[in-house]
Amino acid sequence: MANWAELPHELLVLIAKHVKVIEDFIDFRAVCTSWRPAATKENFDVFSFKVPLLMLADKDDDYREFYSLSKGKVSHILYLPEAIRRECFPYEEWLFTMSYYEEFNLLHPFSRTQIQLLLQKALLALQGFVEVPKEEIYHIIDRAVLSVNPSRTSDYVLVVSYCTNVNHLTFWRLEILTG
Repeated sequence: MANWAELPHELLVLIAKHVKVIEDFIDFRAVCTSWRPAATKENFDVFSFKVPLLMLADKDDDYREFYSLSKGKVSHILYLPEAIRRECFPYEEWLFTMSYYEEFNLLHPFSRTQIQLLLQKALLALQGFVEVPKEEIYHIIDRAVLSVNPSRTSDYVLVVSYCTNVNHLTFWRLEILTG
């Protein structure tokens, strides 16, 4: 019997480039540690037609469940402590996460890469709000959208829709966030 861990990297890259479903790509990465370098985002066709995974609601632990529409069941459970007690808004394979009156992050759930954004208090201070009652904070942020996928470029804009006494849109660029 052949040792799967000893397959040539070039062959694994060719196989990875032919995987079209994200669940299968995740499973491909999990076969053995020597396969992970071949299963990178560069080797996965993000533009091919895919049925999305739906992230289920937080259960107050460090794990998130993902429901597969194509399989009709929970297909993946990920250790994702970065998402505990956070509101999550999806954009392609990224999540915009919002903690309870603390911070905004972009989170890639499969690589667990995080990009820290402004604090919610800073967003509210831009509009002249010093303090918002904690029970009202989730009613303020309505939606977050990225102009492009941060996996492809660092030149993206984050748009946040929120409501105080009127509706607002705030635009953030990475240059503003990092310096």
